[in-house]
Amino acid sequence: MTSRQRLWTCVALSLCLHWFLVRQHWERPPAATGESIIIPADFDLSVADRSKGLALEQGPAPEQDGPKHEDAVRRLRRQALKHFLSQVQEAVERRRLPPGSDLSGLIGNVRYKFRIRPDDTFSDIHLEHSSGDPSLDRAARRAIESASGTVKRPGILKGQSWTISMTVKYQYSL
Repeated sequence: MTSRQRLWTCVALSLCLHWFLVRQHWERPPAATGESIIIPADFDLSVADRSKGLALEQGPAPEQDGPKHEDAVRRLRRQALKHFLSQVQEAVERRRLPPGSDLSGLIGNVRYKFRIRPDDTFSDIHLEHSSGDPSLDRAARRAIESASGTVKRPGILKGQSWTISMTVKYQYSL
């Protein structure tokens, strides 16, 4: 077989393989639905328009109907949820170093999963990923427990509960 024949054989095989792969019905795994929310360690929320804070507290107006209103309500709920979750993360971060403890020289990330109940308290706190240092793990758990109930949700989110995974970072007293 000459080099020219090998080249055309490879091209033909490549085309057949590509045709076969294109004809496959590729499916994405189903998106995570339900109540589980994962907050990444670098979660940041910048709300540019603070003038709508009152709208987040009031909730949707029941007398309006239509697809535009539904989209607006959905956007408002999503914005309110992001804002609420950022406040929860800030509350946990403020409490991650217990008073009188010296964890400033340690470094690590701890991920806990917990449920935010409709009364804004946290329950079912479970360690998902340890930092490798039990003192950091305990401090992160205490931070989550002490932040429970301190953040009040906007009116538009009343009655809902979520299960979230949150990473608490420890980096040389930062």
